[in-house]
Amino acid sequence: MPLEDEYPGDADWQSTVELYKEDYLDEDAHTLAQALGGDLDLAVVLRGRRGLKEGLWWIERKVPALDNVRPVDCLEDPRLIRRLRTALMSMP
Repeated sequence: MPLEDEYPGDADWQSTVELYKEDYLDEDAHTLAQALGGDLDLAVVLRGRRGLKEGLWWIERKVPALDNVRPVDCLEDPRLIRRLRTALMSMP
């Protein structure tokens, strides 16, 4: 089953974003957002999960959990955005 089929929904995603904004909405999150086409929600969760340096590295790599798609290549397709959100919410 593709990862995007496991997406828990927009309400769960927004809850995750709000939780991470409390601690990680900072300059680093804004830097990540620039690299993610301006998506601050994705950026703040990535900032919390990976940090700035690793986050910038990670978004440019083919990620096995994303079926070897780069996170930056997920930004234009709603299905791939759900895949990316699911991956971010599943990270330890």
